[in-house]
Amino acid sequence: MSGNGGEDNRRDPRVCLSSEVDCELEHGHVRWRFADISAGGMFIDVYDPLPPGTLFRLRFQLDPPPIAAKAQVHYVQPRIGMGVEFVELAEEDRERIREIVNRMFVSGRQRGDATLRRSARVLVHIPVKVGAANRSAGVGFDEDAAIVKLSKNGGCISIGRPVGVGEKLRLFTAGGREFLAGIVWVGDQSTKTDGQVGIQCRGLAQALGFQFP
Repeated sequence: MSGNGGEDNRRDPRVCLSSEVDCELEHGHVRWRFADISAGGMFIDVYDPLPPGTLFRLRFQLDPPPIAAKAQVHYVQPRIGMGVEFVELAEEDRERIREIVNRMFVSGRQRGDATLRRSARVLVHIPVKVGAANRSAGVGFDEDAAIVKLSKNGGCISIGRPVGVGEKLRLFTAGGREFLAGIVWVGDQSTKTDGQVGIQCRGLAQALGFQFP
């Protein structure tokens, strides 16, 4: 991880994988969720991140048994979360993480979907309407959906109908705004994203009041 709010300079692949992480802080234990992970660290979704440089212990599980580590906050994104580095981690646990991440990384590359993390994101629940982008082709639908994650140039939508990578959707917000979005990945059970699709949609987050670095 890099220390300046960035995600460059990483030696290990990083994949999207959301799960709980127990953190031991000075004032007690808290339970947060991490949004992605690599053998070197993770990004934790939290509205009020810890200051950069903070050291704390954490515990999480990918496959049994649980993994315990000492972590240090490397960078923060206010109202979004913080990137942390594993500074003390048993080598066998680091290899376990690396093996799982590499497996997901390769699988995601082969499918062309969503395992690679590209930018910070924030967890939300914003109801929207979605519809087909090209009604003139005879394919039309309108249905309720929800934005469940937002990033700088897109996000993740929970949708009830099957769609495919490369398709275009129109999003309609409660405020009457309309956006054209391209589907860049489709979730599945193996990555715990079944029923979700990743979209690229520039300007969506800003229009909804979110600012990303």
